[in-house]
Amino acid sequence: VILSNEQYSHIISWMPHGRAWKVINKELLVEEAIPKFFGQSKFSSFTRQLSGWGFKRLHQTGQDFGCYYHECFLRGHPRLTVLMRRVPKGQGKA
Repeated sequence: VILSNEQYSHIISWMPHGRAWKVINKELLVEEAIPKFFGQSKFSSFTRQLSGWGFKRLHQTGQDFGCYYHECFLRGHPRLTVLMRRVPKGQGKA
């Protein structure tokens, strides 16, 4: 919902290709969006939840640097999200 809402496009938005999304303004995300949509107020908790659901932060250079990606989280394909599962404990980041 948040990524498809123009009201938040200056805070968080899809990349043009629709396979990844990026936090544009971390401070506004923490102040406005995280408490409203995720019931918490810490960026570290938000990113921990992303990791727990299998999202990867992209580190290669280029336009996707710093973006988040999940193979079942693509713009225009909301039905794919039913395939998402939490990462089992001990199989996430070390």
